[in-house]
Amino acid sequence: MTSLAALRPTTAKVVTESATGLDPDRVLVFGDALFPPGSALDQGARITADALAAMTGRGADVTAVSWSAWSGEPLAAAANTLRCVNYDVVVVTLTDSVIHGRTSAGAVAEAAADLLEQVDRFRQRLLPTTEVIVVLAHREDQSDLAAALQAGRDEVVILAVDSTTMNGLPRVLEVSRALLAHQRATARSPQWHRDAPQPCQERYEAVDQLGILDTAREARFDRIVDSMARVFRTEGAAITFIPENRQWTKAGRWFPVGSSPLQNSFCRTTVLGSGPLVVGDAWQAKRPLPRNDVRFYAGYPLETLDGTRVGAVCVFDPKPRDEASVELDLLRDYAVRVRRELYRR
Repeated sequence: MTSLAALRPTTAKVVTESATGLDPDRVLVFGDALFPPGSALDQGARITADALAAMTGRGADVTAVSWSAWSGEPLAAAANTLRCVNYDVVVVTLTDSVIHGRTSAGAVAEAAADLLEQVDRFRQRLLPTTEVIVVLAHREDQSDLAAALQAGRDEVVILAVDSTTMNGLPRVLEVSRALLAHQRATARSPQWHRDAPQPCQERYEAVDQLGILDTAREARFDRIVDSMARVFRTEGAAITFIPENRQWTKAGRWFPVGSSPLQNSFCRTTVLGSGPLVVGDAWQAKRPLPRNDVRFYAGYPLETLDGTRVGAVCVFDPKPRDEASVELDLLRDYAVRVRRELYRR
């Protein structure tokens, strides 16, 4: 697989917003045609995540990319800094604005055909089981064009929606919900893939690209750590990163900031999976874990915008604790909060 560092940087804006809940679905959206008029890209992504989570009862991570088929930037280039194999559903939109006033049926059909060619090339970067939805959002009825484009194409779903109403997003999300339900029952699904350890080199590169390593303490991260310890009623809490050959702590309570050996790290195990790691009593655990002053530990992976796991948020204590007492949804919310701070400019 091509390393992220070797890929050409994109000029497109990328944001990720999340809805509370475990086992989140991951959706990648190109373009803002389905978002409420006048909303910023992050607002649209947040609305989409909340709506999808309400439908599924799970969490949701929605990455939105500012993209236009007529911007001069191919679809693959608009996402060339993203680890696309992490996504369950990809939504690509073609809107009125991208044809720059060419409102004839021929112009729309030409734009749609070009878009599908880009989608075909882009699919090579996705898992075979990733679902792709192409949306024709137009003032005129494009249902006939959508049906014609769909003929003989089982690998994508093509929808025509009215760009003058707010019905497009609910329809796309309902289709996404159905696709996700089928996908989750499929072997080698993106969800299954995310549960497996990610390539270490990709994590190292992602940590480096964040530019966070070996930076000074910051009050905004210290406040998050203090809040975690208070809410979970633990002596310790931390925000950690796992670069090559060490653990580095950006903010910590009852734990030193800076570098520490990996053999003392619980978080090195947390980053191996996509969900939480909860250890009621490390001294009694059957899996290989550090034997030190920490007995209770609960951590959740800290991710980049595209879901590359770079570290963890965690709470811990010198006393054992019932694993079932941990509010895992809340732990994930803290991981999302830290991610948002990492990308705040």
